[in-house]
Amino acid sequence: MSSSDVEHRQVLVVGAGPGGSATAQRLAEQGLDVLVLERRQVVGNPAQCGECVPLWGMMTNTFPLLRDDEWLQAYFELPHWVVAKKLDWMRLYGPSMRAYGFELDCVSVHRLQYDGHLADRAINAGAEVRTGIELRNVKAQPKLGRDLYVTNEGRFSADYVIDATGAMAHVARLRGQGSRPVVQLPTVFCQAVGEMPDSFDIFIGSVAPGGYAWIIPKGDNIGNVGLGVHQKHIDGSLKDRLDEFCHGLGYEILSWGGGWIPLGGMVKTAVHDNVLAVGDAAGLVMPSNGGGIGQAIVSGKMAADAVVAHLEDGTPLAAYDATIRRTMGKPLAISTRTKNLFWTSCRNARLTTAVLEQCAASGVIYAEAFLSPDFCGGGDLGAWRDYLHAMREAAAEAEALTVDFLVRTPPPGTPWTPFRADSGGEATFRVQGVPRQLRAVLRARVGN
Repeated sequence: MSSSDVEHRQVLVVGAGPGGSATAQRLAEQGLDVLVLERRQVVGNPAQCGECVPLWGMMTNTFPLLRDDEWLQAYFELPHWVVAKKLDWMRLYGPSMRAYGFELDCVSVHRLQYDGHLADRAINAGAEVRTGIELRNVKAQPKLGRDLYVTNEGRFSADYVIDATGAMAHVARLRGQGSRPVVQLPTVFCQAVGEMPDSFDIFIGSVAPGGYAWIIPKGDNIGNVGLGVHQKHIDGSLKDRLDEFCHGLGYEILSWGGGWIPLGGMVKTAVHDNVLAVGDAAGLVMPSNGGGIGQAIVSGKMAADAVVAHLEDGTPLAAYDATIRRTMGKPLAISTRTKNLFWTSCRNARLTTAVLEQCAASGVIYAEAFLSPDFCGGGDLGAWRDYLHAMREAAAEAEALTVDFLVRTPPPGTPWTPFRADSGGEATFRVQGVPRQLRAVLRARVGN
């Protein structure tokens, strides 16, 4: 093998999604030689899953340490022709189809225009973007001190490599790295026409058992509709399930797409040798809703800054991993707990219903269940209260069994001291002298 057959660049970015383009632009602005390789012939086509992009207000609410980053703030400003629809709120439907509303500061976009716009920004900053180039292999070259990246259009080497290949983390996989997203949610989505909601709607468990479905409106009569189901819960074709969902809503499907969403949290380390993983390749996805575009952009900028710092003063590249964990680690961990909590809540609702059924059938009129915010909500009182919604839903379903069941929580500001129900026949909470440890008292009336 001749070294003359290998094209060497200062920085090689693999993938021209939002994370790759943000990295390339930031590096090019600092005067570095940057080459972006994109496997698709056209950046942004086909679309990669969801088309909901957070705005700056949403990002700083989620990640407060970003508030003073002027470069990122400017990056999240989008031209009007990229934006499809402003999304001000989300409706989250549980398995019982009870809806919970949340404020949003997001927009839906056309991914072809959006991804193309971000790639153009990188090009205008001085980066080179080549499309239709697929990474096929990575070969270690100890004598050269760097890896050889084999593609369908030649071989490349670089001083620094950015893995922006999405959930499957192709660079990490081909290098044989152990640190790559391991929990993957297969998804299928479509562009559909029909009467769309005003909100970003997510359906947990009901439409997609063991997963979730979504409707992202891109206008009054067009939207991105999709679903993801954990592999162990897949029964039949995801495409058929989505087709049935759309048919039930009266939607006509225009085109199909699919992909993977990493829901296992951050990888063990986002830095291996001279390779830095950004976005989905680093596991930087909100497990509670599958959103990853904002984190991809943020991590792309941070990866670029780490490369520049390494060049200027020898700062270890591992500083990048520390930076993303300090900035995004806690919110992502909370999102993971929220996801787990919600599914536990779903299971608890079914369990609570079963318990009440047995109480009614057996003539039991008094039962106690132990609940702890530390166990059920990861120490997050707000998350713990969300957990209790499942019990309320189960209580509503129990009305058909003539079981009286009411869940009450202490009023805001109530000190953590023992308190009791005002009247009998209610499910109440009593603190048993141990802070944040509660017992739910279930009183059931058995019908004749």
